Amino acid sequence: MILQIVLLLLASFSTIFFVIFLIKGKEYTSLVENLDASEYFLKEIYIVGFALSNTKLFRLRGKLERELKKSSKLVWNNIYFEYYANLVWAQFLALGFLTLCVGLIISSFFAGAPAVIVLFMMILFIMAIWNLSMSKMKEAVNKRRDECELEFPNMVPKLTLLINSGMVLREAWYLVANGKEGPLYTLMKKACEDMENGDSDAVAINKFGILSDSNVIKKFTSAMVQGIEKGNSELADFLNAQVSELLAHKRQLALQNGEVAAGKLIIPLGITFGGIIMIIIAASMQSMSF
Repeated sequence: MILQIVLLLLASFSTIFFVIFLIKGKEYTSLVENLDASEYFLKEIYIVGFALSNTKLFRLRGKLERELKKSSKLVWNNIYFEYYANLVWAQFLALGFLTLCVGLIISSFFAGAPAVIVLFMMILFIMAIWNLSMSKMKEAVNKRRDECELEFPNMVPKLTLLINSGMVLREAWYLVANGKEGPLYTLMKKACEDMENGDSDAVAINKFGILSDSNVIKKFTSAMVQGIEKGNSELADFLNAQVSELLAHKRQLALQNGEVAAGKLIIPLGITFGGIIMIIIAASMQSMSF
């Protein structure tokens, strides 16, 4: 009975605060109204998260802020990265706060073990929301990096062939970039835009390597920039030497991706196992009480 009263009070206070921040968050409506509803679940309540993040207690800061802004900058370049970093944080705060309110309200209808189970499930949901919100952008960067690395060994031979045939680097780069679709070629097209906007070939290609977030590609572009400075003949020799090495790396990366995919199954299995254990414990406590 005491537990129910405590949970009811907590549910009441949390719901009142949620409504207060929902009202305060009206000024942030413009920040969420154009988001894709299929990609951003319950986007209408993200204004609660923006309002909370504007308080000293829940302000985005420290290592988390640096990591979110780093991932956001890789996806959105230097234009909207701060907005999307704050959006991720607001998403977690809003959905986490909503889960807390709903969990406390439901648990207040139960006593003893059932209430504990509901609270445990609420914590699991908040942890899942944290993992979803915080890892979504990072996973997008990792996915793009992996796709770039897989396609990179196919792109380099095309570039090498064109340069060996006598074509200058910029023309060869434009031709390869517009010859196929995919994350790697999108970044190559971005480098083309940088060249058109006044960047040198070396600067644009170096940015291409940074945006890929791939150590393999960044190492390649750094060496390529040195080849550009030495001349077209040095660049052709360098590209020829890289072709066989990159094909071997592609095979190794495919094997690593298979191992990573198998490892990701451990998390959902662990959460499911934890839920089953809690249900068994609750059932045992109820049987002992009789």
